[in-house]
Amino acid sequence: MNIKIVVVGKIKEKIYQQRILEYLKWIDQDVKTDLIILKESSGKKLDQKLKPYLHSNNYTICVSEDGKQLSSKQFSEYIFERTQDLTFFIGGPDGHPQVIEKESKSILSLSNLTLPHEMALLVLAEQIFRAISIKKGSKYHR
Repeated sequence: MNIKIVVVGKIKEKIYQQRILEYLKWIDQDVKTDLIILKESSGKKLDQKLKPYLHSNNYTICVSEDGKQLSSKQFSEYIFERTQDLTFFIGGPDGHPQVIEKESKSILSLSNLTLPHEMALLVLAEQIFRAISIKKGSKYHR
């Protein structure tokens, strides 16, 4: 399995950036992970940037507060029961373009709360690492 995380908007806060990169480094020891950061733009320009990731053979997942919430164990089972590579989409400050919510195969929520995209990326990276730890039976998830 490979995982792509597509984020709209720069990660401006260094503290988020450092922690996200640390989790991605740990994840990469078990699962190949690519972080794609797209510049904020609007309308058709953003849709064009997103389409190659949306229309790939990957299982596409929109991360949105409107999605289904899972426990960490359920999330681990969810990602490891997929036979395809995964692509997660995190919207920018203005949320997701409609095309992402319409055409993603699944919509998952990290929280009922609205999170800044930087924080959502950090939480997603940590939960992917936790999901791998659960699958491996490591002591990270107690």
